[in-house]
Amino acid sequence: MSTTSALQVPRSNVVRIFLLYPDFRIRVDDNSPVHYEVDVRRKDSQGTQWILTFRIFALDRKGRLIIFEHKWSHSYIQTIQRQSVTQELIKKYADPLNALPGRLEVR
Repeated sequence: MSTTSALQVPRSNVVRIFLLYPDFRIRVDDNSPVHYEVDVRRKDSQGTQWILTFRIFALDRKGRLIIFEHKWSHSYIQTIQRQSVTQELIKKYADPLNALPGRLEVR
């Protein structure tokens, strides 16, 4: 008998993305690893419009990947605020879940 089968988490190709933090928070499994990432991309070819996407990854109680996503659209002039906005998002959303930097992927 293989012990690895006892360690496998039920997998599903369904990923739920939440835009409201309270809805995401109540679905996170208490034993789930929680990670966050920040992605910054240009919205236009000139580099005048940017979007910062903050994501938190976790597993729900059924072992499915769930993601909380918050986007901040900003201009080139506001790029100096990126670091402070990122720190606010981490403090507000990631710290209460003891999230670590990185991604959580289920394969």
